[in-house]
Amino acid sequence: MSELKSRAPVLAAVLAMVLVLAGCGGTGSAQPAAPEAPAGSAAPATRPGPEPGPVRLGGAPAYVALAAKDVTVRSQPRGGQVVAVFPAKLPWGSPTPFLISEAQRTGGGDTWLKVLLPRRPNGSSGWVRSDQVRITPVTQTVEIDLSSRTATLLRNHRRVRSWRVAVGAAGTPTPTGRFFVTVKLRPPQISTTYGAWALGLSGYSEVHQTFGTGDGQIALHGTYNPWSIGRPVSNGCVRMDNRMITLLADTLTLGTPVTIKA
Repeated sequence: MSELKSRAPVLAAVLAMVLVLAGCGGTGSAQPAAPEAPAGSAAPATRPGPEPGPVRLGGAPAYVALAAKDVTVRSQPRGGQVVAVFPAKLPWGSPTPFLISEAQRTGGGDTWLKVLLPRRPNGSSGWVRSDQVRITPVTQTVEIDLSSRTATLLRNHRRVRSWRVAVGAAGTPTPTGRFFVTVKLRPPQISTTYGAWALGLSGYSEVHQTFGTGDGQIALHGTYNPWSIGRPVSNGCVRMDNRMITLLADTLTLGTPVTIKA
């Protein structure tokens, strides 16, 4: 009996420790310890997705988006109001082009492109998803100087050549701004009034709502009246001799930027 009494404190301490350990393990049975990773191995890393924000398309002077299907244009990336819907192809069979001014990646990984639109008012823009278009680089650009009545072709920002052109008359001025080539037409697709070729631009006359059967769209085009070159005589188009417009038709791609300055 005395021996049991002497062992009682020890048994009580052991029992208390068992109860404490049971309390740490919860009401269920004790869980086995997680196996240790083999020496030298690392936990699999989660690869982060692309960061949202501006996207650099490359080092070309400009980039063009050619419609791969009907294109829905919105007022902002990831949604907003529908600004316009453009067909995959123009009536002449070529894809609808847009000039890209900015690219953004969203948090969800989608890429949206801010593009200039071939419509009124001049300078209109909107956002399109990159999966609606094919993005292509453009190395050449054209600059029109209305005051000197000259056109300049540049390749990778370097001047290739310049030549004289006719521009809009005082009452029907050639609009200024940044435009781009939307279509390339030649007779009989278009009247011989426009010479050997007409390269339609994304800009429109600010005076005329129509030109003949057209909708007031301006163009770079040729002429069979060489006396008019160097003069302010057109309805807003930029007129040049047939040799130069043929060179541009052979050289420029759809979407080529055309800047017209006063």
